[in-house]
Amino acid sequence: MKRPTTILLLIASLGGLLPLASASDRWETLQAINWVENPTNHARFGPKGELGPYQFRSQTWRHYTRRSFRDAVIKEVSDEVAVQHYEWIRRGLTGAGIEPTPYNIALVWNSGLSAVTSGRVPSSTRRYAELVNNLVASLQQRQRTGAVAAAPSRPVEPRAVAPKVAPVVIGLDSSPATLFVASRPTDAPRLVLAEVEALPAEIPVVVTDKSVPALAPVERPLFPHRPAGAPRFAFLD
Repeated sequence: MKRPTTILLLIASLGGLLPLASASDRWETLQAINWVENPTNHARFGPKGELGPYQFRSQTWRHYTRRSFRDAVIKEVSDEVAVQHYEWIRRGLTGAGIEPTPYNIALVWNSGLSAVTSGRVPSSTRRYAELVNNLVASLQQRQRTGAVAAAPSRPVEPRAVAPKVAPVVIGLDSSPATLFVASRPTDAPRLVLAEVEALPAEIPVVVTDKSVPALAPVERPLFPHRPAGAPRFAFLD
């Protein structure tokens, strides 16, 4: 893999330099390696023929897949090869009695397994591994605090809910008044189905500010075909 570039701003945005991270999560390690190797996932060849998000070399790529090396620029395909390479490194470190931490995996990723097991790791590779390790720790810290950040800052006030009204069967001989309850503005008129004793003696006359002759009351009931004992409708407010 190629020498790491300076991405200290990316570390700062993730929470700064943190202690050594656990080696339990593979995803964080591969994500950190991707950010160090090729943070923009560009499709250009590197100075040593590296290609793709993880900057694989052709011999490493062909060790795990028969697909064309140019497919290394496809993130999903490159992810599959990266997982296989990660597991190969982990097994190699474990077999050599070395703990497969993100730091040690990054050492192998950058300089090879034989260099790490023999202790001949250049200083540039150690800086590379420190950068990867700090990114892994930052990612894990964000995951631990993500649940708290996602929680609402204040309790959500319950919305007003219209009361539930038991269904009422209305017949022609219904005597009690029945009120239909629904959510409405406080100043809206109420529609009430009620049993009233009698209609007004006369129909009210609507008066406006215009000079128009008053209408004579109409001497007829509102509901001329109402059966005896049936409920009456009235607007109340």
